[in-house]
Amino acid sequence: MKKFLSLLAILLLVCLFGTLLTACKEEEKDSLVIYNWADYIFDDKLTDFKQYYRDVTGKNIDITYVTFDTNETMLTRLTKGDSNVDVVCPSEYAIQKLIESDMLLPMYYFDDDGSNEGKKFTEDFGSDIDREKYVHNSGNVEQGIIDKVSDAFGNIEITAQGGNKGKTVSMVDYFVPYMYGTLGILYNKYAFMEAEIYDAELLNRANWGILFNDNGNGELLSEKLTGNILMKDSIRDSYAATVFYLLESGALEGLTDENGVAYKDMPVGELINTVDDQLLDKVKEALTDQKAQLFGYEVDFGKDDLLSGNAMVDLAWSGDAMYAVEESWNDELEDYELAYYVPHSTGNIWFDGWVVPKTCNPAHLAAVKLFINYLNRPDVAAANLYEIGYSSAVKSEAIKSDDDARAVLAENYVVYAPELWDVTDENGDPIPQDECDFASWEEFELYFFHNSYVDDDGETVSYDEISDSNWRYPFESAALNADNYRNIDSLGVMRDFGAQNKAVVTAWNYTRSAGVNALPLLGYTALAVAVVVGLVYVIILVKRARSHKVKLRDRE
Repeated sequence: MKKFLSLLAILLLVCLFGTLLTACKEEEKDSLVIYNWADYIFDDKLTDFKQYYRDVTGKNIDITYVTFDTNETMLTRLTKGDSNVDVVCPSEYAIQKLIESDMLLPMYYFDDDGSNEGKKFTEDFGSDIDREKYVHNSGNVEQGIIDKVSDAFGNIEITAQGGNKGKTVSMVDYFVPYMYGTLGILYNKYAFMEAEIYDAELLNRANWGILFNDNGNGELLSEKLTGNILMKDSIRDSYAATVFYLLESGALEGLTDENGVAYKDMPVGELINTVDDQLLDKVKEALTDQKAQLFGYEVDFGKDDLLSGNAMVDLAWSGDAMYAVEESWNDELEDYELAYYVPHSTGNIWFDGWVVPKTCNPAHLAAVKLFINYLNRPDVAAANLYEIGYSSAVKSEAIKSDDDARAVLAENYVVYAPELWDVTDENGDPIPQDECDFASWEEFELYFFHNSYVDDDGETVSYDEISDSNWRYPFESAALNADNYRNIDSLGVMRDFGAQNKAVVTAWNYTRSAGVNALPLLGYTALAVAVVVGLVYVIILVKRARSHKVKLRDRE
């Protein structure tokens, strides 16, 4: 009997131990550390990714999500080497610097057929991945981005000390595009109408001169613009816009770089990446002169100033501009008060993309790759496109042809499309067609993908007669307008300033402070100090008086 009880006890312990092991296995979680810009993803999609990850791997995952505000902040953290980051989303020039510093792992996302030295994006997935549930989404990415990045950066040489020094690699093997956009001009078109400058011919002659109150002929565009122009407090963006203006205004006529190449003959992508002392001096001079026309510099974007009348025009990124335009709808005018314009002559196009730093935990690599590939699903791209406002690297055709993606856009933009979603409010009550923001998917598609609408005469017309383009999808706009005024080659990509970066920063700091009289500031500062000292003295006197009264009472 005792032997039987002992055996039973042993069996119970074995069962209990086995149960604990099973429970531990069920509770086992993978991890992922994401380093991204603030407000640069639809938060719900992080939660959805956890479910997607479980579906594909059978395991749960914990996500640590950390944000940065500038590429420089991100570069400093990664360069220190003390951060355990698995995946990061820098801008193109920062990716260039990371590659040169030999700080990234190649991914070969666009070589999943194994054509690149036998490497594949999926080679690190391991046996946990359910291959039947995995779909490789590289085909959803806009090919124009890949071509543009390849042309702009070519082969990048690794300059860091180590075994890879001197090796040349392609950026396309190291990053996966996420969002992209253009640099352009955000303006209040009704203020422009009042100033009598809302004219396609006039503004398309002025182009980048709008930011300098120059009509394209060296004359004032409008007296009403003086003191009503905002400039972005950004070295790189201001440099590009000013170089474009100098080119258009003829200020670079007869000038050559150190190799004897005329500035005016350079492709736009090379011109904005030319940072020699001569061109830098020209930029510094133009920006200094511009200050007489400015309302000020802005860090975020000047939507409120444009709508309130403090300013009429602003140098802006397309995503911020698109958001600002959509927020500027005026019921009385039955129109958007603001408009976004990329000058027809030249422009800048930029990209942000996902990369894997060498600090990535090897055990997290499969999760990193699944996360990146997940973001290129059309429905996920549609949600991020709505949330962020910038152009998704997932091409529009992939989104328009996917029912789930169309449903995401229809619901978020309140489109009357019962075939895609329930068309109900937050209480579950039906929304009538006339109370929806768009009466049909066709109406919304025309607006969202083509920046157009059907007028009372049944004609399809653009919301903005100054620039008949949709800057949410610049590659499509460029293709449509290639025979008229725009092709994709007129949009250049900026690289890292390299050895001239310090000189550019110095020039920018000079420009920002030029013309500022320090004497009034010192006077106001001295006055403020005097006021504070006076208040402190009065407080001391009052305390002493109160103390004296207390002592007198005590004596009484």
